[in-house]
Amino acid sequence: MQFLLEGELAHRDEQRLRQRLKAAAFPYQKRLEDFDFSLIPCVSKVRLLELAQGAFLSSHDNVLFIGPSGIGKTHLLMGLGRALCLAGYRILFRPAVTLATELELAHKELRLPRLLAHYRRFDLILVDELGYLPFAKPTAELLFQFFSDRYERTSVAITSNLAFAQWTQIFGNEQMTAALLDRLVHRSHILMMEGESFRFRQSLQKQDPSS
Repeated sequence: MQFLLEGELAHRDEQRLRQRLKAAAFPYQKRLEDFDFSLIPCVSKVRLLELAQGAFLSSHDNVLFIGPSGIGKTHLLMGLGRALCLAGYRILFRPAVTLATELELAHKELRLPRLLAHYRRFDLILVDELGYLPFAKPTAELLFQFFSDRYERTSVAITSNLAFAQWTQIFGNEQMTAALLDRLVHRSHILMMEGESFRFRQSLQKQDPSS
């Protein structure tokens, strides 16, 4: 009897995990254990594994991955999200452009408060590639509202190719950008990443296997 009960509980846990991974909407799977930390020595593997345990979520801290394109920011973002799904947390992945589009549509249809309340159901929202495209003023204001709504309530994890001093390029307004950074950086784990692009290195290796 106990064996059957344990099997049923394990089955339910597996179902819940599948549901969390599906709800997270990862475009593809990335794991922290598959990341080659030796290529980016400025990023501590120990620190990432500590974050993957989820303690920062209880204090509503943020995680910010800042660095140039192609060095693995999205891999670490998704790997962290997947590990937190495994740990039982509710995670949502959104490219910054997709998030902006959802906010714009909700605003147009007069359901923005409902959408923000929906987002609050997630312990962590992963916002990928913030900074690759600038946003028009109305969209920038909606993104500001999104991040402000989560401030000290729930957490976000962000990847950006721009240093903080350049974030005005994303949001346009210096005052709003400063206010946003003040909220994001106030309680955050900032990982500054430097190194050569993985994709560029792989491209060279395909051309010259001896490199």
